[in-house]
Amino acid sequence: MVGAAGDQSPHLMYRKAAEERMRSLRKLSRLEEIARRIVPAVEETYEVVKKDRHADAVLLHKVEILSLPMRVITEAEYAQAKAMHDKDAQQITADPKAADQLYMQMKWYEGVLERFEKQKSDPHPKYETEIHVLRLGDVALCTSQFELFTDYGIRIQVRSKALQTFVIELVGPGSYLPTEKAVRGGSYSAIAPSNLVGPEGGQMLVDRTVELINSLWSN
Repeated sequence: MVGAAGDQSPHLMYRKAAEERMRSLRKLSRLEEIARRIVPAVEETYEVVKKDRHADAVLLHKVEILSLPMRVITEAEYAQAKAMHDKDAQQITADPKAADQLYMQMKWYEGVLERFEKQKSDPHPKYETEIHVLRLGDVALCTSQFELFTDYGIRIQVRSKALQTFVIELVGPGSYLPTEKAVRGGSYSAIAPSNLVGPEGGQMLVDRTVELINSLWSN
């Protein structure tokens, strides 16, 4: 179960020298260092909870298809995507071997161009996504097809009536779903080619997920 972590990464971005120094002193690979942090946390938690067993836990499940507003492609975003798409296409034409590295990137930008054209006949496009909520005793689990930014997971957790709430992302096909702040920052995961749905849809997803979770505690 992967929590809401669309803006998180195990790859070093900050304090690289310090992190690499400690890893070197431990004589671990990057993968081993990640495992060193995760495995003990799982084992320690299991030791605490393994005797807390219940044969009569409440089990409830709801599923719903949400229709969310798609992120609208601006003229500036279209122009930028077209320039990058055409540049990749020209490089591939000049050197077919370049397709090994550039083809997927070219198609990535091509998706933006197609969305912009569709907006001319449908200025308010929608994206349908399936969500599930599950109550297991005093715990709630909810799913999202998107790679949700961490803030959305926190918004759901703080409003949930459950004792613990697990927000599970990437349950099905879906793009990054960034926050307003992230879109303003313009990083890779928060630009138009990476997002089918924007912050407006993200908040709608949060609100409806919370409503469904809390309905499982209504009685």
